[in-house]
Amino acid sequence: MNSPKINNQNQISRRFRERIRFAKNKKLKELDLSNSNNLFPFVRDDEKSTEIPTEVWELEQLEVLNLSYNLLTSIPESITKLTNLTRLNLSYNLLTNVPESITKLTNLTRIYLSYNQLKTIPESITKLTNLTKLDLSYNQLKIIPESITKFTNLTRLLLISNQLKTIPKSITKLTNLTQLDLGINQLTSIPESIANLTNLTRVDLGGNQLTSIPESITTNLTNLTQLDLGDNQLTSIPESIANLTNLTQLDLSD
Repeated sequence: MNSPKINNQNQISRRFRERIRFAKNKKLKELDLSNSNNLFPFVRDDEKSTEIPTEVWELEQLEVLNLSYNLLTSIPESITKLTNLTRLNLSYNLLTNVPESITKLTNLTRIYLSYNQLKTIPESITKLTNLTKLDLSYNQLKIIPESITKFTNLTRLLLISNQLKTIPKSITKLTNLTQLDLGINQLTSIPESIANLTNLTRVDLGGNQLTSIPESITTNLTNLTQLDLGDNQLTSIPESIANLTNLTQLDLSD
């Protein structure tokens, strides 16, 4: 005999599917399915996850999709049907990889993958050359691959709280960057070439193991409004930091 709770879930799920079919006719643009694992539970090998209703993949006009907080261990291949997607939120899941098929979502401009279990930046993501924002914070990344230079349109790159020890000099090819967040990693130095990213307005280097900052950074990055250097091992600060006259936030705390 089914419990009242299960029956209630089934009723809610059924109503949702009916509304999705209706929404398809209305050309739905945005859909938030965050934290839906109680609504669409899926258990395999005693591991709880979320089974995204197949009706979702029929919403061909969808531009914004939020699948965060769903215990997802993989991205359904059917997502490639949503070719009009511009924003995709997959944060707070259990992803260890991103399938190659995601490259079909060529209109994506923002993808959120923070709080997953990624150990490398998937090659598939680097083919999404229209991305303007990429959030890979709170994963297990150890290196930034050279292929990251393909993100020529990227303006915001968030890599907070990973296991990065170095930053490749090639990152300076991301000339449109305005925000670079590298806080809470294991960086011991910063390449001077970052000073060539003159469009930067926000840089987070806090919570690393830096002992010094290249003077070229405080000389060239005159558009900076936020600079976080806190919780490092700095023994001195370049005097040229006084030239950053647009700064509104500066963190030098221990």
